[in-house]
Amino acid sequence: MLKISPNIFALGWVSFFTDMASAMVKPLIPIYVVIVLNQGMDKLGYVLAITTLVSYLLRWVGGYLSDKFQITKPLLLIGYSLSAITKPLLAYTSTWVSVAAISATERLGKAIRSAPKDMLISASAQQQNQGKAFGLHKTLDIAGETIGGIIAFLLLSWLGQSADLIRTMFELTIIPGIIGVLILIFFVKDTVKHSQKKSTKAPHHSPSNESWSHFDPSLWSWFTVYFLAVFFMLNDAFMVMRGSEIGIGTHWLPLLMVVSALTQTLISYRIGKRLDAQGAQWLLRLSLWAGVLSTLLLFFHSPTAIILAFIFQGIFVVGGFNALRSRIGQTTQNKGKAYGLFYLGTAIAMALGNLLIGLPWEQVSVYAVLSLSAIGLIGLLVVVTGMKGWLANSSVHNAGI
Repeated sequence: MLKISPNIFALGWVSFFTDMASAMVKPLIPIYVVIVLNQGMDKLGYVLAITTLVSYLLRWVGGYLSDKFQITKPLLLIGYSLSAITKPLLAYTSTWVSVAAISATERLGKAIRSAPKDMLISASAQQQNQGKAFGLHKTLDIAGETIGGIIAFLLLSWLGQSADLIRTMFELTIIPGIIGVLILIFFVKDTVKHSQKKSTKAPHHSPSNESWSHFDPSLWSWFTVYFLAVFFMLNDAFMVMRGSEIGIGTHWLPLLMVVSALTQTLISYRIGKRLDAQGAQWLLRLSLWAGVLSTLLLFFHSPTAIILAFIFQGIFVVGGFNALRSRIGQTTQNKGKAYGLFYLGTAIAMALGNLLIGLPWEQVSVYAVLSLSAIGLIGLLVVVTGMKGWLANSSVHNAGI
């Protein structure tokens, strides 16, 4: 902990309050679309696909601008401010189309800030502490999600489960959102430009390093594995609705996401330390195992099985995400573009996955969806385990991969 930059702590607290606001909204959106607005599971799939595309598809823009101008804080300020302002506007939506429009605008803020944020975390950390830095940030990030989910549960439990209360909860997200923006303004420093100036003094750096021809080719195999995994893995919003289908009360549903967030909080930093020592391959395989177990548990008509499914889903999320972010952080060339491409591919994979889930869930059955998800994840795990050379070693010396 002593080697972690204060900048990373500050960024962690920005994410803490921003994700607290997001967690007050996230479990309510499937409830709001499917139950309150009575729009159907297929419409929920449309909402998730649209917001996912906006959230991830445009993240390459932030990465490109960070690389080109060597700035991060202005982009972070735009991104976090946009998210803080738009979340409360969900209170004034009345159809799945308006929910999708507001959610997509809010996710645009995340798209703008994500690659610059990762770039600033990486620039603020020592090379040998990339895993710890991302692990610590993810811990605070998910801790905020945990608190936000608990707040949603308490409000629904104490004040009822009416549409008016849900809309009021949307409005209340302005408070933690603004707190996060203020921390960003006063406590986060933009160190990327300074780091770039120092690195350009080294003789082996040249303008040609900025071209895509110098993009680390070993990243492509990592991206392929991860993109396929998030394509087949169920979105947690669908998992929440699976909990509702088997009879879990509406006021308990936010706690399902809390289970996932708490799991991620408890293991993220420890995983980061082990990642620095052992590399990312083991963590990516662990993530796939967790995804398989999470999906299989959703077949059971049992609240206990649903809770366990969210625990393994949390392991899947934090394991795969930290493995890829740390792996990208260990490359020396076009780091911002690499983060942007990572989010671009994730956008396409997750959006297609959400569309693939929503339509057959509504028109065929939930078991058809779960079967497809499980078969895909199991097949991917078998391939990755059997082809150990698929995840090519990094060209970065001592990357530990």
